[in-house]
Amino acid sequence: MSQGWESRQQRTRGDILHAVGEIIAVDGLDGLTMRKLADRAGVAVATLYNQFTDRDGVLVAFVGNGLDELEFELDEQPAADPIDATRVLFAALDETIDARRHVWQPVLATLRSVPDSTRMGAVGERIVAAIEGDLAKAQAAGIIIGGCNVDRLAWHIFVSWLRGLERWAQGTISWETYVSSACTALEVALAAVLVEPMRSDALRRAGVLPGRC
Repeated sequence: MSQGWESRQQRTRGDILHAVGEIIAVDGLDGLTMRKLADRAGVAVATLYNQFTDRDGVLVAFVGNGLDELEFELDEQPAADPIDATRVLFAALDETIDARRHVWQPVLATLRSVPDSTRMGAVGERIVAAIEGDLAKAQAAGIIIGGCNVDRLAWHIFVSWLRGLERWAQGTISWETYVSSACTALEVALAAVLVEPMRSDALRRAGVLPGRC
């Protein structure tokens, strides 16, 4: 397959996923149909089914595309240390969602109910892998205690974040409550394995010690 063909395919995919956000922003999630998406993106309906299988596949790809863009931005502005890199990752994820809550809320609420995507599928795996990498670097640098199971901790941090996000998407809690609780959960999890003075800093960020997240 030629590079020109692959480039056209990538542009087409990008146009489709951009159109997804436009449709949801104007018509809501109920307004997103494969026919309307095909018309907006200027492609055949068959092209959508070939690339994404169904509407749920489109939504998963939409979330994944958002993560692609976020990863590019984070690569351009690396954090000072690996623990801060994890903090920056979650802050950036929240900022991305916050900027278009009316689009992301119905998408995330729908994905929560899709079989086999409870943990955001491959998108979730990428987030967990990023956290694992940061924690492994922190452990090598002596920032967190030796013997810590970074894989298990990364999974715990991700699941805690996702559960809060799902509660917001379902309308159980407000965005402000989600942000506050997510910060507390992340910092308490980090404080459990950080060495001083980073441990006390994490507890202050969590609001457990004087200071706020």
